[in-house]
Formats: sequence, C-alpha cells, structure tokens
Amino acid sequence: MFQNLKYITTAVAVALIANIASAQTTEEDKLNGGTITVVKAYDPSVADAFKVKSTPQLNDTTKIQKKAVTYSIFSVPVASTFTPAKGKLSRLKPRQRPTYYDNYARLGFGNYGNIVAEFAGNIEVDKDSDFGIFLNHNSSLGGIDEVLLDDSYLDTALDLSFGHRSRSASYSITAGARYQGANLYGVNPFFTQQLINQDLDDKDVGVNYLSYGLGGNLDFFDSVFKSLQAKVTGITSNMDGSEIRAMIEPQLAFDIEGTEVELGVSVDYLSGSFDDQGRLPAQTNYSYVSSGINPSINLYGDLYKVELGATVNYLSDIENSDGQLNIYPDILATYKLLDDQIIAYTQIYGGLDMNSLQQFADENVFLAPAIDIKPTNRVIDAQLGLKGKITNNVGYKFYGGYKKENDRYLYTKDVGRVIAAQAPKDELGNVFFTEYADVATTFFGGSLSVDISSKFNMTLNGRSMNYDVTNAADIENTASQLPEFTADVVGTYQITDKLDIGTTVYFVGERDVYRTGLGVESLDSFVDLNVDANYKINPRLTVFLRGNNLTGGNYQYYLDYPVQDLQVLGGAVYKFDF
Repeated sequence: MFQNLKYITTAVAVALIANIASAQTTEEDKLNGGTITVVKAYDPSVADAFKVKSTPQLNDTTKIQKKAVTYSIFSVPVASTFTPAKGKLSRLKPRQRPTYYDNYARLGFGNYGNIVAEFAGNIEVDKDSDFGIFLNHNSSLGGIDEVLLDDSYLDTALDLSFGHRSRSASYSITAGARYQGANLYGVNPFFTQQLINQDLDDKDVGVNYLSYGLGGNLDFFDSVFKSLQAKVTGITSNMDGSEIRAMIEPQLAFDIEGTEVELGVSVDYLSGSFDDQGRLPAQTNYSYVSSGINPSINLYGDLYKVELGATVNYLSDIENSDGQLNIYPDILATYKLLDDQIIAYTQIYGGLDMNSLQQFADENVFLAPAIDIKPTNRVIDAQLGLKGKITNNVGYKFYGGYKKENDRYLYTKDVGRVIAAQAPKDELGNVFFTEYADVATTFFGGSLSVDISSKFNMTLNGRSMNYDVTNAADIENTASQLPEFTADVVGTYQITDKLDIGTTVYFVGERDVYRTGLGVESLDSFVDLNVDANYKINPRLTVFLRGNNLTGGNYQYYLDYPVQDLQVLGGAVYKFDF
C-alpha cells in the first residue's frame, strides 16, 4: 500500500511541475527571454510542408528493461554541508522560419519591347478588415516578322477590394477596370502586295475596349441563408459598341431530416448595342434576362457521395419579345471502388451560357465592330470516368463524355474588300465575326499528376474532341476555330532554397476556320514551350528570367494572326510590408 501511495504522490508531483512550467512558458518565452506577440498567423509555403509516413519506424534507444526496486529505511543523523547550485536554463537556438510579406511589386522587360508590371498590396484596416489593391500591366511594341501593320498591344487592369469578417458573417466588395488596346494586323494575305505599296505609317488599325465592374459577396455562418453574390459590369469599344450586365445569385442551405439541401437562385440581365456595322450584317441591339432556380440535395455514404439536383431556367429575349423555358440536370456522383486508388465518378450537367461582348473581347480581341450575341443552350454536358491515386505521390484521371450545345458560337473571318487602298481598318479581312450552330461534341481525356516531393511536381493533361456541327449551312457546318486535340504539361522544380524553375508546354492540334467568300481553311498544330526561372537573392528580393514560345515560332492560333516568336523577359520581384 505504501508503495502504491508513493507512486501516486510522484505522479501528482510531476503533473504539478508540468503545469507550473507550462504557465511560466505562456507568460515568458524562455528561448529568448522576451515576450512573443503574434501579429499574423504563420502562413506555410510549399517548402515548409512535409509528408508523414503512414507507419513511422521507431528506433528508441532509451528503452531499457525495468528492474525490481527494493525499498529499505536506515536513518542516521548527518550534518550536511552540501549546497545545491542554482539550475540554469539551456538556451536553445530557435528554428529560423521564412519571412512572409503581404505585398509585392514585379517589373520585367524583354524583346519585342515587352513590359510586365504587377503590384499587389494588402492593408490591414483592423483585426477583422482588409483592403486590397492589385495592378497588372502587360504591353508590347510589337515587331513580328512579315507583319506589315502595327502589332503592338496594351493590357492594363486595376482591382480594388475590401473585406470584413465577423463571427456570424463575412462580406467583400470589389471594384475594377481594364483597358485593352490592340491592332487588327491579321489581314487577308491577298492584300499583302497592295499594302506594301501604301504608306503604312498612316494606316490606323487600332482597336480598344474599356471594361469596368462593381461586385460584392456576402457569406453567412450557421444560417439558412448561405451566401449572396451580386455584380454589375460593363464594356465599351472605340468602334461604338457597348454593353452592360447585372447579376444576383442568393444561395440557401439547410437540413431536412439529416439530408443536406441547397437552393440557388439567379437573375442575369444583359443588354448591349452596336452603332457601327462591319462588312457582314449583325444585330444592332440585344437584350436578355435569364432567371433560374437550382435545388439540390447531398447524399453521403461510406463509399459514395451524390449531389443530386436540377436547374429550371427561363430565358427572355426582350428585343424579339420571345421566351423559352428549359430544365437541365445537375448531378455529380462518386463511388469508391478501391479506397482512394480507384474512384468511379459521373457528372451530368447542363445550363444556359450567357455569352457577352466582354467575354468575346477577353477571348479574342480581334472582333468586327458589330457581332451577333446570343446565349448558348447547353442541353447536356455529361462525363464518366475513373480517378484516384496509383501511389501516394501519383494521381490520375481518365474520362469520356458527350456535350450537346444549341446556338454554340463559332469564330469566322471574311475576305475583306477587293481593293484595300482606302479600306477602313476593319475591312482588310482582319476581323472575326460570330456564327452560331448546334454542336455535338464527343470527347476523351485524361490527366496524370506527379508530386514526388515538395520540391518537384508535374501535371500532364490531354483531351481529344470530335465535333458534329448542324444548322450552320452558311459556314458549311464547320467547327470553325475549334481544335480537335489539346495537351499541356506543367511542372515546377525547387533546385535549391534560392533557385526554382517552372515549365509549361502547350500543344494545340489542327483547326478548321471558315472564311466567308472563300470557304474552309486549315491552321497547323503547334507546340509552345515556356520556361520560368526564379532566384531568391534575399527574403525580399527575387530576380526572374522567362523564356516564352521557345519552340512554336510564329504560329497562328487565330487565322492570319501570327504570334511573337521566341521571347525572353527578365526582371525582379520585391516583397514588403506597409
């Protein structure tokens, strides 16, 4: 009994000592003798991450065989002259962690007169609010071989944001503007000789777009009302085109007898006009309202997950006083065939895609003064496949699918004027128009990701498409400008703590393009290799060197528009705190 009592007394003493030591450590940092004030949560980078082995090996050499202990008491009075020395705390050198900054500025210069500039800043208004600013600039003086007209461009965007978070909700407000300036240099090769005989310095083929927007996002915690998104955007062009768009999307989420139920509502208004017409006739005004409701339920099991829903949409064509009601599936299901190694999945979607002038200008700035704009009815977009992990470091995904789109937009070109001497800037066979067709697409694809360590990762993607185009007799049912195969490889390698390299390779297969008045023309496939190297001089300053389009040459993604050949750009990134 006395022996058990002694064990209990010893355990209590150890616990008290541990609590006292913990309290002292909380009040004062014994490593540096000062008080630690946390001003920002630690933000780990990829380099700081590490993988924990599933079954770690233990090699504890301090384990010894317990021996039986015999206690005896032999009391003898002794005059002690021993004075214990005061204990000293060993000062341990703390592990040095990387320093992180909230803001950075990037500036780079390259051939073709290319300039890249970025600025990203974040200001903490208070402990619950932040203000952000992001500025991006990308421009070039041009100089592509065999291009006769000015091929310079300019793209500048500014975004401002404010965010606030409380215990019950968070909200953010964003505002931004973007200016795109380009030149319609991709003329019909038939006019080359005519242009050589002209004074090209006076040939203005410039086009620009100014877009702007204001939006907000509201998220609630532990509430039936889950979120609310709203935004207003607009765009104008120097060719007298303009557009405005307004959207609002509330989202609700709640449980019914243990089943997760979500309900989304959306209203999308789009209106625009074109004051000038190009060589091919197009609509002068357009105006649409798309209203939709999207209920869904989430079902879970040990091996499966199902998100089952549908979208009911009503499209109102205000200009033509017409309306259309559509119902689309919204289903995503996964099933584990073999833990995380083999997972079967299927997704069956649909929806109304509200095409817009802003979308087209972002995708292809070489547009005619007026183009036809109308929504695309994505009747079904289905996919079936397998995904999973081969090992802990290698993942895969393989799939096949079918997509049916009514009124799918396609880019086409025209031949231009027969005599180019006094032709306006958009009548040299150098602008794209939109044609609409019903397109059924059968596709197959796959991806493979390799993450050997925090210092090396690579992802490969490939996709093959086959198109069946109908209701487009004017363009001979051509899948104009759509590629039949695409692939890309993206990889990064951290060579040292200071040096890393990133690589991207893009492959785009052959494309057929319809030119009004001549028929179908073909664009060759191309491979575009890009390499990006970064060297960290110190935690604040990093220098970089980029090589773009190292293998593609002056390939054409859009008909008659060759891109810049091999590009080399270098610069620096500086990180800081306000």
